[in-house]
Amino acid sequence: MGVHVKIYLKVFVGVVGSAVLAACGGGGGGGTPAPTGPVVSTLSFPLQSAVNSETASGSILTLHATGTSATQVTDGLCTGTVTQTDGPATTATTFEGSPALSRVSVVTITFTNCTPASTTGTETDYFNSNYVARGLNIQGGKYGVYLTAPVIPSSVTVGATGIIGTLTYYTDSTKASGAGRSDKSFVIEADTATTAIANAITKTYDASGTLTSTSQSRYRIDASGAFTPVSIDIQYSGTSTTHLVFR
Repeated sequence: MGVHVKIYLKVFVGVVGSAVLAACGGGGGGGTPAPTGPVVSTLSFPLQSAVNSETASGSILTLHATGTSATQVTDGLCTGTVTQTDGPATTATTFEGSPALSRVSVVTITFTNCTPASTTGTETDYFNSNYVARGLNIQGGKYGVYLTAPVIPSSVTVGATGIIGTLTYYTDSTKASGAGRSDKSFVIEADTATTAIANAITKTYDASGTLTSTSQSRYRIDASGAFTPVSIDIQYSGTSTTHLVFR
């Protein structure tokens, strides 16, 4: 979300929305019905600085998982937890021959009723001095490069959509063999009068260009730039029946 965990949790993982279902009033009549859905905020939200702040300081995320999978070993849903620990992007290094900042991210998923019961992924992410993502190296897995720098707008409002960029994968850092790509985009969704939901959508393709999964990672953002994970939804494609939700 071996699972290539990081790609799903960060811009790797998806969800059920944050619609608010308010209880209806009791008997009697004449009352004003309570709101039954998200509120479209008129505020602007500093998306770029929120993402940069999280990248600079690091974070720890724990979500609970439910879903269906072809690898279920008993009837019913897979359940479990996912924990992602992102170190701060403070280590000076080089990436693709240029100075860069790096951080190590570790994701562990533990399931009940599904196999494997546990999986862990470790990844090193690389950024420029302004915390713009440049690429990544997955331990024992793919090597990814943004051939064109991704773009996250400085300010957004509810209803905004856009393309973030494309992460191109190779089998290793020699880049001799391609291994697919991930196309990343965003949608800003309604939430409350003072917050919005930033939905980061990742569509991942294999080396032949076939869609293998779609993930949606939702974060709540307020006008100050406070950024809080809400949920992650991963839907695998083709003949797979796996659909995982973390929230």
